[in-house]
Amino acid sequence: MKRLLQRCLLGLLSLSMCVMTSGCWSAFEIQQVDYAKAFGIDYKDGMYHLYVQTLDFASVAKSESSTKSADTPPVWVGHAEGKTMSLALNELFRTAQLHMAWGHVTAIVMAEGVLTSKHIKEVFDMLGRFPESRYTTWVYGTREPLEKILSATSIYNMSPLDSILHNPLPTYMEESLYPPVLSFKLIATHNDPATTTYLPSIALNNTQWAENQKKHDLFLIEGAFFERTGVNFEFLPRSQLPGYHWLIKDMRRAPLLVQKDGTIYGALSVGLPKIKIKPVIQGEEVKFNIDAKYLTALYEYLVPTSYEEMIQISEVKLREQIMQSYRHGLERGVDIYGLQEKLYRKNPKLWRKLSNNGSKMILTEESIQDLKIHLTIPYTGKYKRKV
Repeated sequence: MKRLLQRCLLGLLSLSMCVMTSGCWSAFEIQQVDYAKAFGIDYKDGMYHLYVQTLDFASVAKSESSTKSADTPPVWVGHAEGKTMSLALNELFRTAQLHMAWGHVTAIVMAEGVLTSKHIKEVFDMLGRFPESRYTTWVYGTREPLEKILSATSIYNMSPLDSILHNPLPTYMEESLYPPVLSFKLIATHNDPATTTYLPSIALNNTQWAENQKKHDLFLIEGAFFERTGVNFEFLPRSQLPGYHWLIKDMRRAPLLVQKDGTIYGALSVGLPKIKIKPVIQGEEVKFNIDAKYLTALYEYLVPTSYEEMIQISEVKLREQIMQSYRHGLERGVDIYGLQEKLYRKNPKLWRKLSNNGSKMILTEESIQDLKIHLTIPYTGKYKRKV
């Protein structure tokens, strides 16, 4: 009798545990889920505009497969508007036919309208507050229509995930002009009043690549947005940033044309920088000394010249490009090289006084007191130098 009672109690306990244990009641089948992979944000006419790029599971799986389909993977873009971003998002849910999963978003694109408005803080607040958002999402600015950006497809009928929008690192490793930005870094720099917030500007190009003689829109980085001191973002195109990348510590390689007085001597691939920026404080006046060293490779050698002369021409050219970009930034009220942050790290009290707690630019054209450039060319390709 005692043993029977023990068995009954054990059975009741097991049954109660089965009832209380949670199961996958809220799970959705893969084919019943809309996977959001990118979304765009704009602000115009007093309303937030939200664009969402969604892909079905087959399109997402394409990036993991070596086989290519003969059909272009479908890309769906939804659009809704609201007085706040949350209301715009809920407006989008009204016409969503499937459950939307937000944990797979890999790219966020902000239009120029929201970057240059006073509502950029609300955008950053939601990016950090939304529970399904990840801090490892690539973030861009753009001057083109968001619907056009999010509707672009990749090459060879590959998944849209195989593009600069969702995976910018392969292109950046080839030409390190504008470093990609992850959302955690963007939020960190935006919350730091001494740091210049930077965003690469993504655009579409349909002049360089064609499929069977038919032009195809493909992504490129056309320039960058920089947060102006105490205001909003300013856009600088490629033409005004010829030397911006030379003072990026993570730069892998970038081309440099060796040219003087109209004569092109060759082309170098410059990389592996070692950069030191030191603020020099004299009373309440601040100057900056910059020391930059690079290793280069000679891939084109068109006009014979001595090693010393090629180094001299290259260093002068590189210095000119750095200063040219610096001046263009100052004209727009932007500290593109983040010099003010160096002062803040060394003497925060003086920085607060000179910049009025970050609301005023403290740089002038004479702020860069000394700019030293050192180039070496250890690699000349398969051929040795003749002189």
